[in-house]
Amino acid sequence: MMDFLRPLRFMRPHPLLTQALLLGLFSSGAIVLGIVPDLSRSTGSQLNSVVQAQPSPEFSEIEIRNYARAVLEIEPTRQTAYNDIQALLGAQKSIPDMVCNETRTINRQEKAVRDIAVNYCIKAKSIIETNELTINRFNEITQRQQADPALQKRIQAELQRLQNGSGT
Repeated sequence: MMDFLRPLRFMRPHPLLTQALLLGLFSSGAIVLGIVPDLSRSTGSQLNSVVQAQPSPEFSEIEIRNYARAVLEIEPTRQTAYNDIQALLGAQKSIPDMVCNETRTINRQEKAVRDIAVNYCIKAKSIIETNELTINRFNEITQRQQADPALQKRIQAELQRLQNGSGT
């Protein structure tokens, strides 16, 4: 059910929703948020050789726009889920590390926390699909932009454009 969202982890909310936060949020897929495939089973050298051997996929302007829209729409949901979990656990406890497609990270939480996390993952999946992306394509963009400064700049520009209200 949640095998699709790798980088949707919970992290402390930042007071300002900025491009850097959003890119950082999704760039840290294996560590922070969870929409990239689980690569933890690969060794670093295997991963590097695979990435170098693959051609860089091209992403259309429409895909970048849809990706940026999805990121902007997911962020408030993530912040709400984070705040709700923090309220349940209390200020003294840190938010546990949870990844949508790693059900064991969610299943080991108490029921109330688990319910919030599952709801978040379902909403994030829906947002991605509503923005005309498949989970796999969203993951491809997320993963590729981590190592592609040109793609990062394209995404940042689109995020800025959308945040400034010059694009719908």
